Amino acid sequence: MDEGRGILFKGNAEGLVIVIPEWYTPDQIMSEMETKISAASRFFKGARIRVVYRGPHLSSEDEARLKAILDEKSGAVIESFSREEENTQSTKNDSQPVHFSGYRKFFSGDMNEDNCKFIRSTVRGGTRIEYDGSVVVIGDVNPGGEIIASGNVIVLGNLRGMVHAGAGGNKDAFVYALSLKPTQIRIAEAIARCPDDDDEGTITPEIATVKDGMIIVEPV
Repeated sequence: MDEGRGILFKGNAEGLVIVIPEWYTPDQIMSEMETKISAASRFFKGARIRVVYRGPHLSSEDEARLKAILDEKSGAVIESFSREEENTQSTKNDSQPVHFSGYRKFFSGDMNEDNCKFIRSTVRGGTRIEYDGSVVVIGDVNPGGEIIASGNVIVLGNLRGMVHAGAGGNKDAFVYALSLKPTQIRIAEAIARCPDDDDEGTITPEIATVKDGMIIVEPV
């Protein structure tokens, strides 16, 4: 068993799927969920989402504890919360791109809900995407790929190309990726390059924002 995996968040057409390792105890679940939800509250705030979880069967009391953490720490409106049925899980292929149609407000922040473009494939080298709003890539951005958005840029995969968020001068825009290793990153007028490193296999979700005129990258 992969004890280093931890709790994972995934998306589908309905909302959020929480994948919990089968060997986790209720106390482990509550502790890790509180940490992860608190760290990601900036993204969840104001969203309306349906939540299901996969993994060990929880008692009604533990399910209530878990939902309370979501309610208190996420800042989102949790429209429903339940365990995903086994037969529903078996009909899904986790390797396929997930659809985040219920996440437009989650990703676009204070911008208009309709002002968000979803790319459900890898952005390959030589591809340039420009959009007046936020861009969500459900896949990777390869070296040579470019994303330019007036709003936020979220990459649910490896970001190794060039990205420019807040292209219209929005200094409050951010860049988020599951693996943030761009050749160049810009937010409004601030520019930075990520240093070369050897941890290509490492998955560490990070967010880049502008503070005091400089781009700051922090783990999520």
